[in-house]
Amino acid sequence: MTSETRQDLLVEIGTEELPPKNLKAMMESFRSNFSAALKDAQLEFESIDAYATPRRLALNVNGLAPCQPTQNLEKRGPSLKAALDADGNPTRAAQGFMSSCGIDDINQLEKVETEKGTWLVFRQAQPGAALESLIQPLLQKALAELPIERRMRWGASRVEFVRPVHWLVLLYGEQVLPARLFNIDAGRESRGHRFMSSGNITIPSPEQYKALLKEASVIADFTERRTLITEQLQTIAETEKANVEIDESLLDEVTALVEWPVALMGKFDPAFLAVPEEALISAMKEHQRYFHMTDDSGTMLPRFITIANIKSKNPQTVISGNERVILPRLTDARFFFEKDKTQSLESKLERLDHVVFQAKLGSYRDKTQRLEILASFIADSLGADSVAAARAAKLCKSDLVTDMVNEFPDLQGLMGGYYAIHDGESETVASAIREHYLPSSSGGTLPESLEAKAVAMADKLDTLTGMFGIGQPPSGSRDPFALRRQTIGVVRMCVEGNLNINLHSVIDKAIDLHGKAFDPSPVYEYLSERLKSWYQDQGVRFDSVDAVIQADNWRADLHQTNNAIMALEEFRVGDQADALIAANKRVANILKKVDTTVDLTIKPELFQEPAEQSLLTAMSEAEIQLSSMADDAGRLAALGELREVVDNYFDQVMVMADDEAIRANRIATLTKMRSLFLQVADISLLQQ
Repeated sequence: MTSETRQDLLVEIGTEELPPKNLKAMMESFRSNFSAALKDAQLEFESIDAYATPRRLALNVNGLAPCQPTQNLEKRGPSLKAALDADGNPTRAAQGFMSSCGIDDINQLEKVETEKGTWLVFRQAQPGAALESLIQPLLQKALAELPIERRMRWGASRVEFVRPVHWLVLLYGEQVLPARLFNIDAGRESRGHRFMSSGNITIPSPEQYKALLKEASVIADFTERRTLITEQLQTIAETEKANVEIDESLLDEVTALVEWPVALMGKFDPAFLAVPEEALISAMKEHQRYFHMTDDSGTMLPRFITIANIKSKNPQTVISGNERVILPRLTDARFFFEKDKTQSLESKLERLDHVVFQAKLGSYRDKTQRLEILASFIADSLGADSVAAARAAKLCKSDLVTDMVNEFPDLQGLMGGYYAIHDGESETVASAIREHYLPSSSGGTLPESLEAKAVAMADKLDTLTGMFGIGQPPSGSRDPFALRRQTIGVVRMCVEGNLNINLHSVIDKAIDLHGKAFDPSPVYEYLSERLKSWYQDQGVRFDSVDAVIQADNWRADLHQTNNAIMALEEFRVGDQADALIAANKRVANILKKVDTTVDLTIKPELFQEPAEQSLLTAMSEAEIQLSSMADDAGRLAALGELREVVDNYFDQVMVMADDEAIRANRIATLTKMRSLFLQVADISLLQQ
């Protein structure tokens, strides 16, 4: 198949307005699904461009082959001996085989010599199937696998899609391919902008698609629209000598809402700036999809930018309309803020009795009573202000029953911090309330103060232990309380925050506060698995993490654990590592096969080789060194000095000696050696 025979394929599914928050994901999925389908069908192509607007999903497959490559079929039949009778005529076996191959002359079969004799074989070069015969099922498969939560039906049809489909373009070069999807026959008629075009557009070929749509006021390329919106936002900000805060997810959403973006700036009454800016931002971003503006100090300005889907002859009319729309949202926010301040956070605690946290774990009032004790316990362990931590934990869920959080749920915690300051609480308490949900995303910001970390950790571990305690741990498909993210948050607070705290003791305390004793081992194991997963994401080798976790020094102090892992990562690339890893693997394998519960006292009088005494002396010196070292890198370096004496030991000593007493003594020596290394890491688990 030469490149000259290939042409571009254009697919466009025209719909009613697609869900904006999912449009980018659907576009990327359509591209990857169709790419996989073409590869499975052995249809060669160069690349695929994906497009998406509020009313269309489209693909342009560049350099697509018109058919599958020729298929060389080979079918093995009966042996020559079984294929011919005594007179040399085809037997029934041969006739049946020829019939299955669609031939009637035995001479059309070839002979193949094997170790078991001569066999008849049918070989045929079969032309590949044409694109036009394959395109419909390939598209159906790609579209069926799009990430669509709910599919719709429309009219009297039983077909389903994310939104009703109104047109279908399917061009291979200048040819319309015969296909029928969603009860619509493929054609070359697309549609321009709903308000800024005359309607239907005829697409002569895929190469002209983007340009013709642009003439009809549709920018088909998602990335191009996104870039254009960004440039327009920045241009307005520069003109206003201000800054525009560009939220990436909001940028994706507005890109998915428009086909011809036009950025316009509006204003609101500066009096609304007395309301916490997070509430104003939420009202503008979540409800109206506006971008807010700030001055150089980061202070919010009474201006916003909206992205219109039309180039109006009178833009001020559009701006005024948006200003009218945002006014009641801002008015509501101010009303809620003032009303909420009429009652203190503490006075709202009783209302938490009626807000269910989890059916088997009680109300949010029950949860805060547990958090008050647990946060104080953690703060004490960290050397923080346990009284402030307990106070913050007591009040941290009170804003759930405020009007502001009821209207803007994304402000929980943040509003609690504002109301705490209004109530006269200390900044330490207020910031702990404000930050106790952090980190709210993977890689998100961590709480700053130790008191805030104590409350945040208490909140997450209370949920984690509670869910395990009622037999509802997270599964592959179910994690309604985001325990994976919350556990990683605890890991990050300990490691990145350099917190010296034993999480096992905190978990045990959290379990006690639930008033229902259960085995904490599954929680410990879950914590370990999340820890390993987090380190993998950081590029740390899995076996380094495992080696430290499996060692004797693993006490769930993640700060110390991290130091050991980082030291081990550095140690394993040194000159001493490979020999010591091999030796430790050898020791571990030997000890697996012997009874180490017997007397493991080393008896020097039973030594028969100088290498035995040398190893014991070196281990004793290393043991003294390790006891005085807190630095894991230094401890590993001290163990690294054992390499030569360990190598000599295995060169000169037969551990599994025939004499039972000597064998037991040598096993005791290896047991001591292994326990020495396990003070830092089980390096027998490392891959060389």
